[in-house]
Amino acid sequence: MRRSVIVLVLALVAGVAGLAGGVWWFSVRPAQLMQQAADRIVAGLASGELADADVVDPAAVDLAAVYSGMGALRPTVTRTTDLTPREPGVVSTQLAWSWVIHEGKSAWEYTTELELVRDGEDWRARLVPAAIAPDLAEGESLRASRLTPVRGSIVGQRGEALATNTPAWRLGIDKTLTDAATAVDSAGKLATELGMDPAAFADRVERSGPRAFVEARILRRHVEADQELVAKAERWIGVRAVPTTFPLGISSSFARPLLGVVGDATAEQVEKSGGAIRAGDLVGRGGLQEARNHVLAGTTGFVVSIVDADGEAREAFRVEALDGADVVTTIDVELQMRAERILSGVGPASALVAVRPSDGAILAAASGPGSEGLSTATLGQYAPGSTFKTASSLALLREGLTPDSPVSCTDGTVVDGYRFDNWAGYPASALGEVPLHTALAHSCNSAFINARDRVTQDELIAAAGALGLTAEPELVVGAFLGSVPAEGTVVEHAASMIGQGKVVASPLGMATVMASVIAGHTVAPVLVDEPREPTLPAAPLTEAEAAALRSLLANNAVEGGYGALAGLDGVLAKTGTATYAPEQYHAWVIVGHGDLAVAAFVADGRYGGSDAAPLAAEFLRG
Repeated sequence: MRRSVIVLVLALVAGVAGLAGGVWWFSVRPAQLMQQAADRIVAGLASGELADADVVDPAAVDLAAVYSGMGALRPTVTRTTDLTPREPGVVSTQLAWSWVIHEGKSAWEYTTELELVRDGEDWRARLVPAAIAPDLAEGESLRASRLTPVRGSIVGQRGEALATNTPAWRLGIDKTLTDAATAVDSAGKLATELGMDPAAFADRVERSGPRAFVEARILRRHVEADQELVAKAERWIGVRAVPTTFPLGISSSFARPLLGVVGDATAEQVEKSGGAIRAGDLVGRGGLQEARNHVLAGTTGFVVSIVDADGEAREAFRVEALDGADVVTTIDVELQMRAERILSGVGPASALVAVRPSDGAILAAASGPGSEGLSTATLGQYAPGSTFKTASSLALLREGLTPDSPVSCTDGTVVDGYRFDNWAGYPASALGEVPLHTALAHSCNSAFINARDRVTQDELIAAAGALGLTAEPELVVGAFLGSVPAEGTVVEHAASMIGQGKVVASPLGMATVMASVIAGHTVAPVLVDEPREPTLPAAPLTEAEAAALRSLLANNAVEGGYGALAGLDGVLAKTGTATYAPEQYHAWVIVGHGDLAVAAFVADGRYGGSDAAPLAAEFLRG
């Protein structure tokens, strides 16, 4: 009896379990398969890879063809409603689509309806074009196109364009116009005409694809010499000048180290941009073009179009491009051109810098052809020689000396076994106990070195800082003003007093020194018209100190006989000749005239008075 009961109970349990399993199989399992199919189909739409088995009619819509104009872009697709019965064996759901064309910009978003049809135990999509995008019809596809903004200009202080979008030609070799051998031959001729390396350019052409256009140079359409060059070059088979508009400076050399250039984005720039810059974009390289590329370039936009089988497009969504803004500089076009013209015949690295003391504006910062494209004017680091005696004089004035205080100008002096001499030809009449103004006018090295114990190195550094020389420049582009070593031997301290040893300065730094003297306060040079709060030194220059320095520097041209500057009324000046190797010298001059502070520099000269001063004088007389 007991065994029969047990068997009966087991049978009842088995029956209940079987009933539950049947309920699950006939009720829960179909719904689960339907949900899984829907999720799989939505994922396929998002990836662009929808299996044929998931579509009722795979030939109805070619998803790859629909997405072909979107490049690597793919949408985010999500279901926003439950699967709702429409008719027996058919359910539908709403899909939310989001195409992020550019990060940080509005996405193209819309909703569509998707139907699923039961096929045995499984479900398949009844895919139609309108389920992918509104208004999409059979045989049509999607296409995303970038909208390129107009690049802003770099302008001078009066609004003159220093670098702007300019009608130009891309001059190069078009390999579709001729055979490979002729293209290489013409490349060598073109490179020679342009002053390029013929072998290197010919190799570039040879290695490029059979239908490539290999650019050699961009030329300006309004420049007569460029017009003649294009006319000559196009006589060679395969050479082509493609009209374009391109961001260019006033000339190929005008303020180029400061302005930089524009070219195709490098792989490094693309990688660092986080998606803001793409391969093929035009971006700044060097100078202000690169430092303010985010301002000048503007913001790209895009348009999404629906394209029919004939290639006709209609707009579906648009985000407008935002044109770039101008960058306003302090550069005076006339003065910059004048400075570059004056330096054009100088062989060694050279520079002419003009700063307006009243506001610190850099009006010109020219580097000569000997600088080989480097900005000697703003980045050069050279011993300033006797021009630095302006700072040494300030340090002595702060210790109680006046322009008339006597100092000891000996025929050379020895410091810890090292002999310092005055410059060759130093006048004997200016030796002995002489006023400070005489020692400065004739640039007596020994007078300043003999006074070294009156001034500590820290006090010398403070004086240079008061004149703006040791500040961290805020020019937007890279720049250097000057540096005075904090520590050193007694010999190095003596060398610092005359701007030698480890003291270095740029022409911009020394122009800033003169600007501070004229202004009566510490000047911070400015290149770009942007809000800023310059940091003042701990002991800034006072008007009383500047007045004493003006008295000293005004006397130099008269008592020191700065012949090149004769005839310029009210001029302040100090020359400098810095030894950098046996019988090799840097030539300097700093000049103040009205509301203008000028520094002229030649890296390899004889004397500041004979090599640098004439450059500054010609600039000022212009």
